[in-house]
Amino acid sequence: MFAFVTRYFSEFRILKSASRDFWLTNGIQFFDGLAYFSMITVLSLYLTTNCGFSDVDSGKWVGIYTLYITAFVFAVGSICDVIGIKRSLVIGISLLILSRLGLGVAPLFLRDDPLQLTVKGLIIVMSLGTAFMSPVIMTALRRYTSKETRATGFNVYYLLMNIGAVIANALIVDLMRTGKAFGLVVFKGFGNVTGNLVILDIGFGAAICALVCSLLLREHNWAEPSERNAVSTAKRPLHLFLEVWREKPFQKLVLFLVLTLGVRLVFTHQFLVMPKYYTRMLGSDFELGFANSINPIIIVIGLIVLIPVINRFATIKLIILGMAVSAFSLVFLAVPIDWVLRLPFLHNHEQAYYFIIVTQIVVFAVGELIFSPRFTEYIASVAPPDKVSSYMALSALPMFIAKPINGFISGILISRYCYDGIRPKIETGNVGYVHSPEFMWMIYLSLAVLSPIAVIALKGYLTRGDSQPPAPGTNAS
Repeated sequence: MFAFVTRYFSEFRILKSASRDFWLTNGIQFFDGLAYFSMITVLSLYLTTNCGFSDVDSGKWVGIYTLYITAFVFAVGSICDVIGIKRSLVIGISLLILSRLGLGVAPLFLRDDPLQLTVKGLIIVMSLGTAFMSPVIMTALRRYTSKETRATGFNVYYLLMNIGAVIANALIVDLMRTGKAFGLVVFKGFGNVTGNLVILDIGFGAAICALVCSLLLREHNWAEPSERNAVSTAKRPLHLFLEVWREKPFQKLVLFLVLTLGVRLVFTHQFLVMPKYYTRMLGSDFELGFANSINPIIIVIGLIVLIPVINRFATIKLIILGMAVSAFSLVFLAVPIDWVLRLPFLHNHEQAYYFIIVTQIVVFAVGELIFSPRFTEYIASVAPPDKVSSYMALSALPMFIAKPINGFISGILISRYCYDGIRPKIETGNVGYVHSPEFMWMIYLSLAVLSPIAVIALKGYLTRGDSQPPAPGTNAS
């Protein structure tokens, strides 16, 4: 028993031996996560209530935001591999400071077309700043962790990111909009309109904190000396970009990512579809932040408990299992609400919608807990040491295609199946299944289940002839 406990806590040795730069990188991610998760939770609502966008246009511009992130990230990855981590982070965070402040104050001074035009421009600037964050942070995490500590390092990163998501949603979003935190009344709150602006202003402050952390990073600190020798800065970004595209391991990685699109798009529903679905099914005073904090709370608890367990299984098996669980979670939202009402402990539509929403969040979080940390680690680990940022950036190609499509479609589906005022019609029985929000979720469920099926079908090809060793902490089985 004592030996088991010793082995369990030995998995967390990185917490003791990690360099200052590893923790600064996590600090950057934490502060950026506070800003990003709170902003993305209310972005579609902000565009509608603060800026006058329609449901379709708000969905379109959230889709454009994600489209430009991915478009810019293609170039950012190769640029980071050439100019370095520190400079890349300073550039990206500076753009985020400018855009988040602008979004937070623009509705106070502008109206109608000038406001919408300004907001559209700031969204594009924010997408460029956001594009710098993920590939550069992944590169920093790989640089500041050794091969032995890398798996745990990525799990710790994912753990801290989700702690930031909990704070962003349960505290910042709910506290600013409703004055509540975890269901407890703290103060009156700023309301649904002013609260959105305050949330964006808080993101501006968090970005400043992230900038301070980035200025303290040491560019040339390598936890794995052998990887330092493999890096060459002589290549130009365009040459590096084209070189990566010709590599067979990268081509196989892109195929793998395409196969996982169905489930990965479920993540985008959390900011494209869920905010309006929640508020229109359960009222405008629904604690949106608390609902969105359930997922990261489960992730945080699960990672603390399961990091040593998760690290003992093969990455591909965890990804398949996690995707299957996450896809299955949409079943709860797709079941006809009349069937849900037959459960003996549910007595009205409000209770039924609360039940299916919370159940879906919990089941999806379990699936995310299983596969997401290893998913990110997998992409970073298969990349050559001198091309980590390029791999991380170019691996966004499938989402580059899918995110804007999902953004446009989400606005259309919301306006058709979850429009403002549909709840009373549902309660009076005037909405059939094919015209209900549940049918909308059936459409998404049909797409999500394709991912685990496709990966299972092509698992042999994806893993055959793999020149890369198994990720640290995994079995080869």
